[in-house]
Amino acid sequence: MSRRGGRLPDWRAEPRRPPALRPGDTIAVVASASAADPSGIRHGVRRLEALGFRTRVYAQAFARRGHFAGRDNLRAHALRKALRDPQVRAVFFTRGGFGTARLLPLLERDLRRASPKILVGYSDVTSLLAFATGKLGWVTFHGPMVATDLPALRPVDRASLLNTLGGVESARLRLGKSLHRGVAEGRLFGGCLSILVSLLGTPYAVDLADRILFLEDVNEPPYSIDRMLTQLRQTGELARARGIVFGEMANCGRKSDLLGVLRERTADLGIPVALGAPSGHGRGKRTIAFGARVLLDATRQFLQPLDPVVSPWPSLGPYRKLPER
Repeated sequence: MSRRGGRLPDWRAEPRRPPALRPGDTIAVVASASAADPSGIRHGVRRLEALGFRTRVYAQAFARRGHFAGRDNLRAHALRKALRDPQVRAVFFTRGGFGTARLLPLLERDLRRASPKILVGYSDVTSLLAFATGKLGWVTFHGPMVATDLPALRPVDRASLLNTLGGVESARLRLGKSLHRGVAEGRLFGGCLSILVSLLGTPYAVDLADRILFLEDVNEPPYSIDRMLTQLRQTGELARARGIVFGEMANCGRKSDLLGVLRERTADLGIPVALGAPSGHGRGKRTIAFGARVLLDATRQFLQPLDPVVSPWPSLGPYRKLPER
């Protein structure tokens, strides 16, 4: 196990799990950041409905004001309605881009009062997932988005989404490469590296102590990755993690240069580090749960969920598992 010891604070020891998602449940579709292609939204919504879910698409999802999907207050209002609607079991986001962090001061009170709901997204949505998991103790989900991913989601990624949100035991996630060997357990947390770094020094920065840290990004050259990891190191936060798993790091420069940066910036931490988790901006769109306890084996290169990530619905019977292949 990792050399890091000690007990997690009480609010981390028992995460706030949202109810499992069942066929027939209602999914809200919200745009928290950049404007999305309307045809992509409609196509993604049809895919959700074909999977057996009802959808509630707020008109704001199709809005455009400059780069954003409408004004900040309108984007926050749509998300607030989804959180308050008792029929909505999950909130999916249209796309990333930028602008989600602008909503946090407008939504903080609502999120603190709300019961946990399934939140699914990545990229710029990282700031919202970070607040809900890191400050409120919710289990949230790093997974595909409506307009940019669902229209062409591969069967393996679709099965991962449905199995994870449906409360089926998640499959072991294979990783691509070991950077520093070892094994560690902890609660998974992270997301898009550049977004997490942008939260440092704000009220929404999250304590990384005793976490298994998941970091991924896209289109960032190795020198930029170096700069962001250095910033995390100099805050002291990176050294408090129990282990680190990087995503596919799509289009992040020459592989040898990138590997050199990742190895060197984590070499003295004394924790297991692996690369290649297929979730986020890369080709793989697996759904992984932040706030859930996991085992990271960087020697044998896998990430294994250890706890349930959603609350079951016992009266509805078992959810049929789909093969993740």
